Amino acid sequence: MIDSHDTLLKDLEAVRQIPVVPTMLNVICETTGMGFAAVARVTHDRWLACSVRDDVQFGLEAGGELEIETTLCNEIRDHRKPIVIDCVAEDPLYKDHHTPRIYGLQSYISIPIILKNGAFFGTLCAIDTKPAKVNNAKVIGMFTMFAELLAFHLQSLELLERSHTVTSELHHENKALTQENFDLESFVYSASHDLKSPLSNIEGLLDELSGAIAREHLDKEDVRQLITVMRHSFKRFAVTIRDLTTIVEVDKNSDNADAEDINLQEVVEHVKYDLVSLIASSGAKIEVEVEEGLVLSFSKKNFRSIIYNLLSNAIKYRSPERIPVVLLRMAQVDGKVQLSVSDNGMGIPVEKQNKVFTMFKRFHDHVEGSGLGLYIVKRILDNSRKQIRFHSALGEGTTFTITF
Repeated sequence: MIDSHDTLLKDLEAVRQIPVVPTMLNVICETTGMGFAAVARVTHDRWLACSVRDDVQFGLEAGGELEIETTLCNEIRDHRKPIVIDCVAEDPLYKDHHTPRIYGLQSYISIPIILKNGAFFGTLCAIDTKPAKVNNAKVIGMFTMFAELLAFHLQSLELLERSHTVTSELHHENKALTQENFDLESFVYSASHDLKSPLSNIEGLLDELSGAIAREHLDKEDVRQLITVMRHSFKRFAVTIRDLTTIVEVDKNSDNADAEDINLQEVVEHVKYDLVSLIASSGAKIEVEVEEGLVLSFSKKNFRSIIYNLLSNAIKYRSPERIPVVLLRMAQVDGKVQLSVSDNGMGIPVEKQNKVFTMFKRFHDHVEGSGLGLYIVKRILDNSRKQIRFHSALGEGTTFTITF
């Protein structure tokens, strides 16, 4: 496997963060009398100097590289054993080796740096153009100890980084759980309040209806009015139950596993059937524009819920001064599919814009509804890791934009 340039730079920076490395290299040079020492990151295709002491003008600085095939570290990476040479000219294994010949070496020592998880990191090495007494227990023991110390530090840095990542993730998850708990408490409180109102109305109306029926002279007009009001309360009750059920279903099916290609025009036509009375009574005009050849893959059920809530919202909050016009446009923007739903309605008051996606909130009190529509839309998109934003001007209209 070829290591990326970014990975090697990260490893280089990791060695730089170990404060004892310069001291190690100084001790190596002073103890052995060798003029060059380095900590090298060695992969299958790269040799990178992470830290260097160069007293012989070898010409290699931290961050510099050698061709991997020209190094003995290329062999150490494979067999993971030290290579120690007092005098190349007298060594039967390496006197004719291409590495000493290329770099003019006479003494050489290199110890593999093996991380605690068994991964090969690189080598701790020293070289010189003159022979040196390095093939002995004292020098090899010192190099081995330093290599193990480097491995410990590198592993510790990795663990610290991983710990920081996990801590950040836990913080994010705790923040999300806190918000969900808050939403749940708000959900329970507001739902009970929103359901209690129509139930109380229905209960009171039933009492009045019972009284009207019990009277000796039954007033049919009074009964008719009571039944009309009861139907209105039942309708409000049914809408709230439907929206609450939708929220539960959204959270249960948040993985978007049932994604399929979406036909915006087709979905809008289906939603229009559900909103036929609202569209007819308002005279709303609904326009759809889709960039040719554009394909959106998303949960069709969830997408339909998004369109239903945005479209019904646009018509409900229409301006009394003009016929409502809603434009749904889908296009590709910066490589992503973008859906916008624009209306010429009443617009959202500035003081309410920070609560647009809050549960049980309505923009204008005279408009009927559960106040859950935009909350449902936001919940669907959050669960799918998609973004929604809006722009609104009071008296002019509102545009919601979703980036998939």
